[in-house]
Amino acid sequence: MSDLLACSGLTMRFGGLVALDGLDISLAKGETVGLVGPNGSGKTTFFNVLTGLYKPSAGAVRFEAQDLFGKSPQAVGRAGVARTFQRSRLMLDQSVFDNIALGALGRLDLGLFSTLFRRGRFNGELEAVVEKARALTQRFNPLISANIFQPAGAFTMIDRRRIEICRALIGAPRLLLLDEPSAGMTHEETRRLMDDLLAFRAEMPDLAVVLVEHEMDVIRRVSDRCVVLNFGRKIFEGPFEALISNAEVQTAYLGSAQ
Repeated sequence: MSDLLACSGLTMRFGGLVALDGLDISLAKGETVGLVGPNGSGKTTFFNVLTGLYKPSAGAVRFEAQDLFGKSPQAVGRAGVARTFQRSRLMLDQSVFDNIALGALGRLDLGLFSTLFRRGRFNGELEAVVEKARALTQRFNPLISANIFQPAGAFTMIDRRRIEICRALIGAPRLLLLDEPSAGMTHEETRRLMDDLLAFRAEMPDLAVVLVEHEMDVIRRVSDRCVVLNFGRKIFEGPFEALISNAEVQTAYLGSAQ
């Protein structure tokens, strides 16, 4: 099976600090990879480089036939890569729909000519986004779908996370990057959110996912394969069962070999 994503020699330097050090990582269509490592190991930096927030210092990034090395966030999004962030980036005073629609802006024709002279077409595109947002939120929680024009701040933490995931999914990406989706939630809320994600993945088997997460039970449940980073380098790649017994991982991630 050919790779959907292939990163080789990916390097990110901030002055004298090397945040990613020649990272090689690949992902197949429909695969879920758990990205693990201690704080400061380079996990979020990898997401930021991949999605164009940081311009990498060296290496290569291929997404199917496209070269995404150093491309803008807009170009990466159009290619089919979407993400969430560890810290919530919802506009809490704006509606659920307003928040989710941000993920679809690249697919709407917002030019002056279209908005002035092709209002019927524009309104049709907008209504299609509304229906897609309703359908997505219905999959995660019907209560969100029924209140899609209510402020996002009126919802619980788990529903806010669901809204953020729907914002990433509204553009129909082929690769979804999830950065600490359990942050700020209880264990029960995390379990329910992972149930939602697993159910959605069952409906969308071609969607590839990279999950950054500290909760090892989450990694165990959802990952086909695990990658461990330490100081920007890959120190392990393989199944979860091998990860938890790997001495180098235990030293780096847990602080000491068991």
